This record gives sequence, C-alpha cells and structure tokens, in this order.
Amino acid sequence: MKSKNRIKVGIVGENIKNDSEALQTLLKSVAAEDVEFTVYPKRFDGGQLDGDKFFRTLEAESLFLDWIILVRDLDGLISDTKKLEIKDLWFNKANKRANNKGIFFLAIYEMEALILSDIQKLNEYYDLKLKPVGDPMNKKDPKEYLMKETAKTQKGKYEPKHAPKIFQILDFKTIYKNHKGERSFQAFADDLQTKKLISFKI
Repeated sequence: MKSKNRIKVGIVGENIKNDSEALQTLLKSVAAEDVEFTVYPKRFDGGQLDGDKFFRTLEAESLFLDWIILVRDLDGLISDTKKLEIKDLWFNKANKRANNKGIFFLAIYEMEALILSDIQKLNEYYDLKLKPVGDPMNKKDPKEYLMKETAKTQKGKYEPKHAPKIFQILDFKTIYKNHKGERSFQAFADDLQTKKLISFKI
C-alpha cells in the first residue's frame, strides 16, 4: 500500500517524455516538502490510455497513490466543444477507476503550449529571437510551430523527446502567469496548491 509518510502523486500522460516527465520536471520545482511526483505507470501511452487494460491497471495501481494526475492533449482549441466532451468523458471514466483520486490536466492545444508560455527561456535554449505568440492557449498546433521555428538551430529541430530537458529551464511562475483562463495551467496549478501538493507565491 502507499506510504503513510509521503504524499505520492502519479503522473500519467499520452507520451512519457513529452507529457509525463516534462510535467513532472516542472512540478518538482514547486513540490510541497512531503510530496513526491512520479511517472506512473510507465507502460502505457498514446491510444493505449483508451483501452480496458489501462483502466484495469489504473484501478489496481491507484491503491499505491494518493493522487493521479491524468494528462491528455486536446489536439484542438478550447472552442472545440466536441473534443472537450470526449476528453471529459474519458477523465470521468478514468477517475472512477482510479478511486476518485484523479486530477485532470487537459493541455490546450498540446503540452508544447506550456513551452510557448515562457518564450524567453525557449529563445535562450535554442538561441532564437522569437516574439511572444500572444495567448499560448490560442496557438494552433504549437508542436508544429516549434518544429518549424527550431529546424535550423544548432540544437536541431524540436522533437517531443526533448521536452523534459527544455522543461528543466522553464520558469514555473512565468508559465503560470501566461497560461491562464479556463482549462489553463494556472487553473491546474491553483488546484494543486489548494490540495497542498505544490507551494508557490506570485
């Protein structure tokens, strides 16, 4: 069973590198003293998160966790109500199987929108001079945008597997300030702070 001394929070995403490990890196920087964020379980990603085997595993492994952050990309803008409905139905099912320990982070459009929320660090990493994209939640296909803009850099074109390393230099508070509104990282972080899983001041 789960440890009584530390609060264990699992992170489950569609892509282990791009979603789970990247978010883990960001949250560790503001984790409460008694909280441990871990990528868990590691053997499911992509469309496998929609399968019965995943839901059975989630139910069993939730016994070892206090909370489970469930990360999905919307692959659309927040105005796409049909996609929102589909993802919310998925979370409701997953949360039920996880003994109501689920915390949903639905990335609008994709997790790469968080990278675009800290354009200064992105520019430093790739030695670019990109201008802010405006509201990162309204940026269509942020992954494709990153791949295009970084194609000729010394570090090479952005790939999802690079996300954990980039997230190591991103500033939590900058992302919090810029990725705001309904379904935003800001709303997600506020929820985590209310649950005393992270601690920060703006």
